Amino acid sequence: MVRLASSAPERRKRGLTVLDGAHLVGAFLDAGHAVETLMVGRSALERGEVARLVARVPESAVVVVADKLFEGISTVDSSTGLIAAVAAPEGRPIPADADFVLLLEDVQDPGNVGTLLRSAAAAGVAHVGLSAGCAFAWSLKTVRAGMGAHFRLNIAEGVDLPAFLDRYRGLSLALAGDVRHSLYEADLQGPVAVLVGSEGAGISAGLRARANRTLSIPMPGGMESLNAAVAGSLALFEVLRQRDCANKARR
Repeated sequence: MVRLASSAPERRKRGLTVLDGAHLVGAFLDAGHAVETLMVGRSALERGEVARLVARVPESAVVVVADKLFEGISTVDSSTGLIAAVAAPEGRPIPADADFVLLLEDVQDPGNVGTLLRSAAAAGVAHVGLSAGCAFAWSLKTVRAGMGAHFRLNIAEGVDLPAFLDRYRGLSLALAGDVRHSLYEADLQGPVAVLVGSEGAGISAGLRARANRTLSIPMPGGMESLNAAVAGSLALFEVLRQRDCANKARR
């Protein structure tokens, strides 16, 4: 467990990731996945939330350790008392007719990737495609930032984004700050794929050329740009807003 918690190469080699804390472990179990190893600090068993999670895991997978030993294993400053080794779910190919997709090109900060996954899950996205240059979706920082969103999404890594856009049957929307057409003026009620580019360079010219629309987020306050995770989240929830409005209008 120490090797898994401290070494990204070890996690990649074994196809495992580490979930530290009751919230992440609970989200993983709620999604119907099996925990390979659950390590628990002895005193944490006295907490109802922890005891209930332990009861959902086969006894053979549970290891109870002394609190002092657990503190040396935990990946966070304030020990959670509960840490699990789990298989990182493999992503499936994203269908060409997918209804709601998030595509990330070379978003390199794990916190931004995790935040975008969290927003995607909250907005009802089913599929997220990450280019090979993105931060690893199952790194400890990314998983923590996702707050359980990983287990509600199909996360496909190493996706050839230009090839996907060439076969995608819905609207592909690229976000950029140097165009006049506003995100809020576009019709986003049909199938849509939202593209978010890297923190520094944004969406590459080649990918942008393949997108059906390139739109900006109005910023009357004069700032040049938004954080990648913020911009992507705004676009996802604009899609959701338009769909909700359309559904209410049809009732």
